[in-house]
Amino acid sequence: MGDFSNDRYRPTPRGLRPGADLSEWIWFVPAGALVLAILPLPYVYYMGLRWLVAGTSIFLAWKEYDLHGRSANSYCWIFGAITVLFNPILPVFLPKLAWVVIDLVVAATFIGHYRLRIANS
Repeated sequence: MGDFSNDRYRPTPRGLRPGADLSEWIWFVPAGALVLAILPLPYVYYMGLRWLVAGTSIFLAWKEYDLHGRSANSYCWIFGAITVLFNPILPVFLPKLAWVVIDLVVAATFIGHYRLRIANS
């Protein structure tokens, strides 16, 4: 049997390089949907938005966790908080003005994370 404690047998973390490892749509679709959410739209749009943003946030948090050698960094916690806020199972109800601010901040977070990943690739 081989010695699997050696670093060369350690799995390489999956990257978050836009265009190489992941499509740019992972960041831009939820960001665009969040900006669109400031308009008065039917409730079903906001329910779909919750699924989209929560799902994307879980995925990006997991990718960040995996990329940093299975240790949490600040983006893991940020995307985790976004997931809790936008979770579709136990929705958080806030006034429309609060959601407008949250939607714009979260959209900026997705774009900021994308720009960080572009700069680090």
